[in-house]
Amino acid sequence: MSHSRRLLFTLALTTLMSLSFFAASGCAGALMMPYYLIYGTDAPAKYKKVVKDIPKGSTIVVICRSNLNLYGSSSPNADLSQALTYVLSTQMTDVKKKKFVWISYDEVESKFEEDELTSQSFEKLGNALKADYVVGVEIDDFDVHHSTQFYQGKAKVLVRLVDVKHAETVTKDSMPTYVYPPTPIPSSDYDELEFQKTFITRLAKHIGTLFCPHDPHEEYAADSDFPER
Repeated sequence: MSHSRRLLFTLALTTLMSLSFFAASGCAGALMMPYYLIYGTDAPAKYKKVVKDIPKGSTIVVICRSNLNLYGSSSPNADLSQALTYVLSTQMTDVKKKKFVWISYDEVESKFEEDELTSQSFEKLGNALKADYVVGVEIDDFDVHHSTQFYQGKAKVLVRLVDVKHAETVTKDSMPTYVYPPTPIPSSDYDELEFQKTFITRLAKHIGTLFCPHDPHEEYAADSDFPER
């Protein structure tokens, strides 16, 4: 065996042994290293092709709603709408970096009462707002309590991308239940509203993976938002 081939073989064997060690230690981040070396830190959006097909300059609005009995500060609708609008408006691009026009949730709230947002179709809401597309989020489950003494957010959402002009649902995705953080944290350490807003921010990023390139490594650092106090 030549010196160069022997060196290459040794390097490959060392890498394989290192990955095996990390796998046995439960270090998922190490197992992702080959992915990062090949593709970089960003994974493509699930609906990358759909985003590519949205015409440049299209007007888009995000509307989140639920039929859950949650009111006031405990209702996630407004905060999730605002957080998801921010995520999509800053990260939702295709390879040509097309620009879209985004309608703020303040405009949505000023035009519709809560019962109208729940009862009317996304197509009608988008038409009234003069939007070309609606990112409509139906919240089927939402809770921030793991128990009386611990917080752990849990949410299940159905996400649609609606073409308003053609009254057509372009994509429809019932996402798996999202749980964050992986390990419950003591409720004595955090204010409930503070925890809920942090969870909603994470949920918005999770939903954003449908339409935005994203860093899969973030999921492996999911506890970092809640350091011990």
